[in-house]
Amino acid sequence: MKVEIVFKFLDPELVKKLSVARINKPELYDEEGYPKEGGVMDPRLGAIDPGVRCRTCGQTLGVCPGHFGHIELAKPVVYVLYAKV
Repeated sequence: MKVEIVFKFLDPELVKKLSVARINKPELYDEEGYPKEGGVMDPRLGAIDPGVRCRTCGQTLGVCPGHFGHIELAKPVVYVLYAKV
């Protein structure tokens, strides 16, 4: 039996479709120490504490698979290892 695995980049529209949160804030936590919405610790991305449920799927740490977020960049970024020279 022949098995083939193909790796490729996701297109920007699919990334946004799969994303549950736009990451657009540099702060991790708010003034009270809770994860800040829009930051990289956004509670919609998954459960990070044993007693707190994920805001996307409602599961707890260990059960929640984690969820995609996205960052919109001002300009495209070329990953040099994949660029054809």
